[in-house]
This record gives sequence, C-alpha cells and structure tokens, in this order.
Amino acid sequence: MSFIKKYRFILAIVVPILILIIFRAYGSDNFKPDAGKWAAPSLTGTNLVSAENFSSLHGKKLIIILDNSRYSNFADGISCIIPPDSILLKTNIKLMKKNDGPILLVSSESSSAAKIWMILSQMGVRYLYILGEPEVLKYEFRPDTIARP
Repeated sequence: MSFIKKYRFILAIVVPILILIIFRAYGSDNFKPDAGKWAAPSLTGTNLVSAENFSSLHGKKLIIILDNSRYSNFADGISCIIPPDSILLKTNIKLMKKNDGPILLVSSESSSAAKIWMILSQMGVRYLYILGEPEVLKYEFRPDTIARP
C-alpha cells in the first residue's frame, strides 16, 4: 500500500495512458498499415480492367454498381447496386470480404469509383478492380527553347 501512496502521481499519469494505448491498439480502426502498398496498383494501372478482361478472371465475381451507369448488365457474376454513401456499412463490407473472387466497381464517374477503390483496398478488400481502361498520355515533354539559363 505504501508503494501506491508513494507513486500515486506517476500512476495517475501512466495508467490512463496505458488504457488509451490499449483502446487505440484494439479499437475500431479499419485501415491496414502501409497504405502505400495498397495504393501501388493505382499507380501502375493494374486496378483498371475492361468488361471483357473481367469476364476472363477466375473465381466468383461480384459486380458493385455505384450509380445508374450504362454497364448494368453483366453475363456472369453477382451484381448489386450499392450507393457510394453506404459502401462502408458492415453488411456491404462483409459481402465484399466474403467473396472469393474478383470484385468490380462500376460507376459512370471514374473519380468516385477510384475513391471507393482506395478506401476499400486500404481496408483490406482484395481482388478489387475498377471498370475502365488505363489512361494513355498522348503528349511529349518539350522544354521551352526560348528561355535559356
């Protein structure tokens, strides 16, 4: 008991900090570490797939339609309409993580599909693709010849 009386000020600081560390470590933080690793496919363009290439992928396919896009009918796979604002509901996350095959995000706006792809990939959803084609840059860098050093 004399130990507690002797170090009560230090314990009053250390114990709450330890409790906060435990809450932080085992809290509801859904994002996995190393976001750079999860974002790498977006830099290389491997997260983009066309409708023909997606049908050639193996496994149980899940097509998530984010809005009323022109791609509403797919021959193979389970398709479901999930609005972007409800993509992070537990039932939707469980549906995506339970799927064994590739998941395709379909949207008429590629920016909203890219945002949702980034969030879901950081949360650990695997085999996630966006319907689209990789962008090909059609310009060549030409330095300014008028200004000289």
